[in-house]
Amino acid sequence: MGSVGNDDDGVTSVRISTTSGRVEVVAEVRSDVAASGATEFSRQGSILTISCDSGRHVVRVPIGVDVFVGTTSGRVDVVGRVGNLGIVTESGRVRVEHAASLDVRTSSASIEIGRVDGDCRIRSTSGRVEVGACCDADVATTSGRIDLNGVVGTAKAHCVSGRIDIEMDDANDVEAETVSGRVSVSMPAGSRVRQSSPPGEVTSTDDECDCTVSARSVTGRIDISSR
Repeated sequence: MGSVGNDDDGVTSVRISTTSGRVEVVAEVRSDVAASGATEFSRQGSILTISCDSGRHVVRVPIGVDVFVGTTSGRVDVVGRVGNLGIVTESGRVRVEHAASLDVRTSSASIEIGRVDGDCRIRSTSGRVEVGACCDADVATTSGRIDLNGVVGTAKAHCVSGRIDIEMDDANDVEAETVSGRVSVSMPAGSRVRQSSPPGEVTSTDDECDCTVSARSVTGRIDISSR
Protein backbone atom coordinates (compact mmCIF):
# COMPACT_ATOMS: atom_id res chain seq x y z
CA MET A 1 0.00 0.00 0.00
CA GLY A 2 1.57 3.29 -1.13
CA SER A 3 1.35 6.46 0.98
CA VAL A 4 2.22 10.14 0.70
CA GLY A 5 1.84 13.28 2.83
CA ASN A 6 2.71 14.39 6.33
CA ASP A 7 1.80 16.99 8.94
CA ASP A 8 4.15 19.65 7.57
CA ASP A 9 3.20 19.30 3.92
CA GLY A 10 -0.28 17.81 3.99
CA VAL A 11 -2.62 16.87 1.17
CA THR A 12 -5.90 18.82 1.09
CA SER A 13 -7.44 17.25 -2.03
CA VAL A 14 -7.33 13.68 -3.34
CA ARG A 15 -8.36 12.67 -6.86
CA ILE A 16 -8.91 8.99 -7.57
CA SER A 17 -9.34 7.56 -11.06
CA THR A 18 -10.03 4.00 -12.14
CA THR A 19 -11.73 2.34 -15.10
CA SER A 20 -13.48 -0.40 -13.15
CA GLY A 21 -13.64 -1.95 -9.73
CA ARG A 22 -14.76 -0.98 -6.27
CA VAL A 23 -13.38 2.18 -4.67
CA GLU A 24 -13.57 2.60 -0.91
CA VAL A 25 -12.47 5.89 0.64
CA VAL A 26 -11.93 5.83 4.40
CA ALA A 27 -11.55 9.16 6.22
CA GLU A 28 -9.81 8.71 9.55
CA VAL A 29 -7.42 10.35 11.99
CA ARG A 30 -4.14 10.34 10.05
CA SER A 31 -1.78 12.80 8.34
CA ASP A 32 -0.90 10.83 5.20
CA VAL A 33 -2.82 9.25 2.33
CA ALA A 34 -2.51 5.53 1.72
CA ALA A 35 -3.91 3.55 -1.22
CA SER A 36 -4.05 -0.12 -2.14
CA GLY A 37 -4.16 -1.13 -5.79
CA ALA A 38 -2.65 2.18 -6.92
CA THR A 39 -0.55 2.14 -10.07
CA GLU A 40 0.56 5.77 -9.93
CA PHE A 41 0.78 8.70 -7.49
CA SER A 42 1.23 12.25 -8.74
CA ARG A 43 1.42 15.37 -6.61
CA GLN A 44 0.89 19.03 -7.49
CA GLY A 45 1.04 21.22 -4.40
CA SER A 46 -1.57 19.97 -1.95
CA ILE A 47 -3.47 18.01 -4.65
CA LEU A 48 -2.75 14.29 -4.88
CA THR A 49 -3.87 12.23 -7.88
CA ILE A 50 -4.11 8.46 -7.57
CA SER A 51 -4.51 6.19 -10.59
CA CYS A 52 -5.72 2.64 -9.96
CA ASP A 53 -6.06 -0.52 -11.98
CA SER A 54 -9.13 -2.76 -11.93
CA GLY A 55 -10.19 -4.54 -8.76
CA ARG A 56 -10.88 -3.32 -5.23
CA HIS A 57 -9.15 -0.17 -4.05
CA VAL A 58 -9.01 1.22 -0.52
CA VAL A 59 -7.84 4.80 -0.13
CA ARG A 60 -7.28 6.11 3.41
CA VAL A 61 -7.33 9.90 3.81
CA PRO A 62 -7.27 12.42 6.67
CA ILE A 63 -10.65 13.58 7.97
CA GLY A 64 -11.98 16.61 6.09
CA VAL A 65 -9.89 16.18 2.93
CA ASP A 66 -11.63 17.04 -0.37
CA VAL A 67 -12.11 13.94 -2.54
CA PHE A 68 -12.96 13.38 -6.19
CA VAL A 69 -13.62 9.88 -7.56
CA GLY A 70 -13.89 9.12 -11.27
CA THR A 71 -14.68 5.61 -12.50
CA THR A 72 -16.32 4.02 -15.51
CA SER A 73 -17.99 1.22 -13.60
CA GLY A 74 -17.81 -0.01 -10.05
CA ARG A 75 -19.09 0.61 -6.56
CA VAL A 76 -17.98 3.71 -4.64
CA ASP A 77 -18.10 3.80 -0.82
CA VAL A 78 -17.04 6.77 1.30
CA VAL A 79 -16.70 6.05 5.03
CA GLY A 80 -16.11 8.76 7.62
CA ARG A 81 -16.26 12.54 7.15
CA VAL A 82 -14.66 14.01 4.05
CA GLY A 83 -14.64 17.58 2.77
CA ASN A 84 -16.08 18.54 -0.61
CA LEU A 85 -16.87 15.31 -2.46
CA GLY A 86 -17.33 14.73 -6.18
CA ILE A 87 -18.18 11.37 -7.76
CA VAL A 88 -18.53 10.61 -11.47
CA THR A 89 -19.37 7.06 -12.53
CA GLU A 90 -21.22 5.40 -15.37
CA SER A 91 -22.61 2.57 -13.29
CA GLY A 92 -22.33 1.09 -9.82
CA ARG A 93 -23.66 1.70 -6.34
CA VAL A 94 -22.68 4.88 -4.49
CA ARG A 95 -22.70 5.12 -0.69
CA VAL A 96 -21.48 8.15 1.28
CA GLU A 97 -21.45 8.49 5.05
CA HIS A 98 -20.64 12.21 5.59
CA ALA A 99 -19.40 15.05 3.36
CA ALA A 100 -19.09 18.80 3.62
CA SER A 101 -20.66 19.16 0.17
CA LEU A 102 -21.59 16.64 -2.51
CA ASP A 103 -21.78 16.46 -6.30
CA VAL A 104 -22.62 13.04 -7.80
CA ARG A 105 -23.11 12.35 -11.50
CA THR A 106 -23.94 8.88 -12.76
CA SER A 107 -25.82 7.11 -15.55
CA SER A 108 -27.01 4.06 -13.66
CA ALA A 109 -26.49 3.67 -9.92
CA SER A 110 -28.25 3.33 -6.61
CA ILE A 111 -27.20 6.32 -4.48
CA GLU A 112 -27.34 6.34 -0.69
CA ILE A 113 -26.11 9.44 1.15
CA GLY A 114 -25.93 9.75 4.93
CA ARG A 115 -25.22 13.41 5.74
CA VAL A 116 -24.14 16.45 3.73
CA ASP A 117 -23.39 19.62 5.69
CA GLY A 118 -23.74 21.92 2.68
CA ASP A 119 -25.04 21.66 -0.88
CA CYS A 120 -26.11 18.24 -2.15
CA ARG A 121 -26.30 17.95 -5.94
CA ILE A 122 -27.09 14.63 -7.65
CA ARG A 123 -27.69 13.81 -11.31
CA SER A 124 -28.61 10.27 -12.35
CA THR A 125 -30.25 8.62 -15.33
CA SER A 126 -31.60 5.63 -13.42
CA GLY A 127 -31.52 4.33 -9.86
CA ARG A 128 -32.92 5.23 -6.47
CA VAL A 129 -31.55 8.28 -4.66
CA GLU A 130 -31.73 8.51 -0.86
CA VAL A 131 -30.33 11.33 1.29
CA GLY A 132 -30.42 11.16 5.09
CA ALA A 133 -29.71 14.83 5.90
CA CYS A 134 -28.44 17.88 4.00
CA CYS A 135 -28.61 21.64 3.64
CA ASP A 136 -29.68 22.59 0.09
CA ALA A 137 -30.70 19.64 -2.09
CA ASP A 138 -30.82 19.56 -5.90
CA VAL A 139 -31.57 16.07 -7.23
CA ALA A 140 -32.63 14.97 -10.71
CA THR A 141 -33.05 11.51 -12.18
CA THR A 142 -34.81 10.14 -15.23
CA SER A 143 -36.04 6.91 -13.67
CA GLY A 144 -35.91 6.16 -9.96
CA ARG A 145 -37.35 7.08 -6.60
CA ILE A 146 -36.04 10.15 -4.75
CA ASP A 147 -36.02 10.29 -0.94
CA LEU A 148 -34.76 13.49 0.69
CA ASN A 149 -34.77 13.61 4.48
CA GLY A 150 -33.63 16.13 7.07
CA VAL A 151 -33.41 19.03 4.59
CA VAL A 152 -32.62 22.32 6.35
CA GLY A 153 -32.19 24.44 3.20
CA THR A 154 -34.16 24.48 -0.03
CA ALA A 155 -35.10 21.30 -1.90
CA LYS A 156 -35.38 20.62 -5.62
CA ALA A 157 -36.27 17.16 -6.92
CA HIS A 158 -37.12 16.26 -10.50
CA CYS A 159 -37.68 12.90 -12.20
CA VAL A 160 -39.56 11.54 -15.19
CA SER A 161 -40.66 8.23 -13.70
CA GLY A 162 -40.51 7.73 -9.96
CA ARG A 163 -41.89 8.71 -6.59
CA ILE A 164 -40.58 11.75 -4.70
CA ASP A 165 -40.59 11.95 -0.89
CA ILE A 166 -39.21 15.06 0.83
CA GLU A 167 -39.01 15.63 4.57
CA MET A 168 -38.05 19.18 5.53
CA ASP A 169 -36.48 19.97 8.90
CA ASP A 170 -36.90 23.74 8.32
CA ALA A 171 -39.68 25.60 6.54
CA ASN A 172 -37.93 26.42 3.26
CA ASP A 173 -38.97 26.42 -0.39
CA VAL A 174 -39.54 23.11 -2.17
CA GLU A 175 -39.75 22.35 -5.88
CA ALA A 176 -40.73 18.79 -6.80
CA GLU A 177 -41.84 17.47 -10.16
CA THR A 178 -42.39 14.03 -11.68
CA VAL A 179 -44.29 12.85 -14.72
CA SER A 180 -45.27 9.47 -13.33
CA GLY A 181 -45.26 8.99 -9.57
CA ARG A 182 -46.46 10.32 -6.25
CA VAL A 183 -45.05 13.47 -4.64
CA SER A 184 -45.03 13.74 -0.85
CA VAL A 185 -43.70 16.77 1.05
CA SER A 186 -43.59 16.87 4.86
CA MET A 187 -42.97 20.19 6.62
CA PRO A 188 -42.23 20.94 10.30
CA ALA A 189 -45.23 21.44 12.59
CA GLY A 190 -46.65 24.94 12.42
CA SER A 191 -45.19 25.74 9.00
CA ARG A 192 -47.23 28.22 6.98
CA VAL A 193 -47.00 26.84 3.46
CA ARG A 194 -48.15 28.35 0.20
CA GLN A 195 -48.73 25.84 -2.59
CA SER A 196 -47.99 27.38 -5.97
CA SER A 197 -48.39 24.38 -8.25
CA PRO A 198 -50.63 22.77 -9.24
CA PRO A 199 -53.01 25.75 -9.12
CA GLY A 200 -55.25 25.71 -6.08
CA GLU A 201 -56.85 27.90 -3.49
CA VAL A 202 -54.33 30.06 -1.64
CA THR A 203 -55.23 30.19 2.03
CA SER A 204 -52.44 32.55 3.14
CA THR A 205 -51.02 35.79 1.80
CA ASP A 206 -47.34 36.04 0.92
CA ASP A 207 -46.55 37.87 4.14
CA GLU A 208 -48.05 35.09 6.23
CA CYS A 209 -46.19 32.25 4.53
CA ASP A 210 -42.92 30.74 5.70
CA CYS A 211 -42.21 29.00 2.40
CA THR A 212 -43.54 28.01 -1.00
CA VAL A 213 -44.04 24.42 -2.15
CA SER A 214 -44.28 23.86 -5.89
CA ALA A 215 -45.27 20.25 -6.57
CA ARG A 216 -46.39 18.67 -9.81
CA SER A 217 -47.17 15.15 -11.00
CA VAL A 218 -48.90 14.29 -14.26
CA THR A 219 -50.25 10.90 -13.18
CA GLY A 220 -49.58 10.70 -9.45
CA ARG A 221 -50.99 12.01 -6.17
CA ILE A 222 -49.58 15.06 -4.38
CA ASP A 223 -49.48 15.22 -0.58
CA ILE A 224 -48.25 18.27 1.36
CA SER A 225 -48.44 17.93 5.11
CA SER A 226 -47.10 19.26 8.43
CA ARG A 227 -45.98 16.92 11.16
